[in-house]
Amino acid sequence: MLQSMRDKAKSWVTFIVVGIIAFMMAITGLETLAPNPNNPNVATVNGEDITRAQLTQSLEQQRRMLIQQMGDQFDPSLIDENLLKESVLQSLVDRTLLLQEAKNGGMGMGQKELDAMIISMPEFQQDGKFNQDRFMMMVRSFGMSPAQFRVLLSDETVLQQIQAGIAGTEFVTPSEIKRLTALENQKRDIAWLALDVAKVRESIVPTEDQITAYYESHGDQYMTPEQVEISFIEMDKASLLEGLVVEEQDIKDEYQRRLQDIEENAGDTQTVSTILIQTGGQRSLEEARKIAAEVESKLKAGEDFAKLAENYSDDPVTAVKGGDMGQVQPGIFGDTFDETVASLEPGQVSAPVETDFGMQIIKVTAREKPTIPGFGELKDEIAAELKSQEAETVYLDKTRQLADISFESSDLAQPAEQLGLTIQSTGPFTRQGATTDITSNSKVTAAAFNDDVLELGANSELIELSPEKAMVLRVKKHLKPELRPLAEVKDSIVQVIKMEEARDQLVSKAGALQAKLKAGEAADKVAESEGLQWTESKAIARRQQGVPPQLLTESFKMPHPEAEQSTYASTELGNGDIAVIALNKVIEGQPTQADAARDRMMASYIANGNGRNLFTEYLKSLKETAKVKIIKEE
Repeated sequence: MLQSMRDKAKSWVTFIVVGIIAFMMAITGLETLAPNPNNPNVATVNGEDITRAQLTQSLEQQRRMLIQQMGDQFDPSLIDENLLKESVLQSLVDRTLLLQEAKNGGMGMGQKELDAMIISMPEFQQDGKFNQDRFMMMVRSFGMSPAQFRVLLSDETVLQQIQAGIAGTEFVTPSEIKRLTALENQKRDIAWLALDVAKVRESIVPTEDQITAYYESHGDQYMTPEQVEISFIEMDKASLLEGLVVEEQDIKDEYQRRLQDIEENAGDTQTVSTILIQTGGQRSLEEARKIAAEVESKLKAGEDFAKLAENYSDDPVTAVKGGDMGQVQPGIFGDTFDETVASLEPGQVSAPVETDFGMQIIKVTAREKPTIPGFGELKDEIAAELKSQEAETVYLDKTRQLADISFESSDLAQPAEQLGLTIQSTGPFTRQGATTDITSNSKVTAAAFNDDVLELGANSELIELSPEKAMVLRVKKHLKPELRPLAEVKDSIVQVIKMEEARDQLVSKAGALQAKLKAGEAADKVAESEGLQWTESKAIARRQQGVPPQLLTESFKMPHPEAEQSTYASTELGNGDIAVIALNKVIEGQPTQADAARDRMMASYIANGNGRNLFTEYLKSLKETAKVKIIKEE
């Protein structure tokens, strides 16, 4: 990958693209990086300000990330804005501290390396090549300008270098891995008695007084869920399309506009080949001229252009293709290049010309006039686009009307009548929603349970269900939580009481049995007195199949037997039974041949974890010595 990046960085075409990006970034969004005296600070870190604008932008970027990660499941009402703001501000303080430390240590990223990184990022590529439109679209989706993204990428790279440099110092010694492997491979001999909870549970008959007392003391567990039924009106862009008609003259006018645009802006498309003799580094312009003259003389002698490009051109991308640059339009490779290409007829080769990159010999292999489609070819496409544009305009206007009228109205009747909408309704649903398209939408449930809508009976704000659909709702019926009748929940209360009492009895019995065993009473005699039998498992591993997982977990927590005396404990199994465990023997683990690969993975995992902890401590030490001031809002 590194070699590939180096090859791209050497390519003349790549130099041009880098220049375009650098220029584009230089002229776009620079004002966002300038200090603003009217922008209040929210914190200072060693005298460096963190402004409210930075905090606001970081908060917005964090929200965008949450929306992208959660999609339709994103619910703004679940975000604690104060906690989010505190977390984001702390991350800005941490970043500032680390970047200050990096600057003090002379760390940074060169502009050429940054350009090459952006060009090579697959996120900004299309068909394997950097695509400027894709770059702009994605950067804007992050809520940033290209200049801000450039700064961010540089900072992030430096921050990763700091973290990697610190975390990379951690390692795990062979003796530590050996000790961990021994613990991982350790085996144990155990036996256990299972006290059957089902038998005890069936023998328990709760009294009416117990049932009533439990019901009264645990009433919060037997409440009906809070629910609402809503009425709503919906604005749908698709329904607006059905009623729109595009006039024939409008289609013709749009066609003429497009035709004029093509004629004015679409120049001829040339297929061009080039031989680049690059200057800079150890080659002077005069040396490049001599080489170019040598190539020109060979061309005049009849030698093949493609072969000479392979042998002489310093652009590795085009050289391997015989100098072929593909189709080229004016305005990309500089004035000299464009003027030279314009002066050549297909098949002609230029004399050496001086460009910003050295000396070039240019050949035009083909030239095509722009294709102008007929009216019939574009009519349906133009009609659909005009109809969609008109629908979008009408939709935006009507949604604004819907929001305004609904805000001023005491119900939905007025906006429905004025906008020709139908009032619809739903069945009851909880704060977690229901199963229909409307009631399963998190934005709808958040709006329905909003305090103003729920308690004050107000219409909701406009809810954007999708870019093409919006709605306003109001609560039709609020079903507040109510205590369910005792008769309705009695059976479940009986089961809970029986389970709790049975568990208490078995835990007590397990304690008594452990006491007898620890006192030296024979294990077989203890089991026989309760009509039980010991179940034995020898040499069990930590992930032993066929042994209840609760037993495995507890048995590997138990202290080692001493002087051939078993140790005892108890635990609850998955079915509610209580098990009394006897740990009879611990067999120390031994490494195996199969452990070698796992040990390497374990060492890497532990070292990475320790490295993260070390980096956290490093950041903590920076904070302890830094002068950080958080400015509280008034």
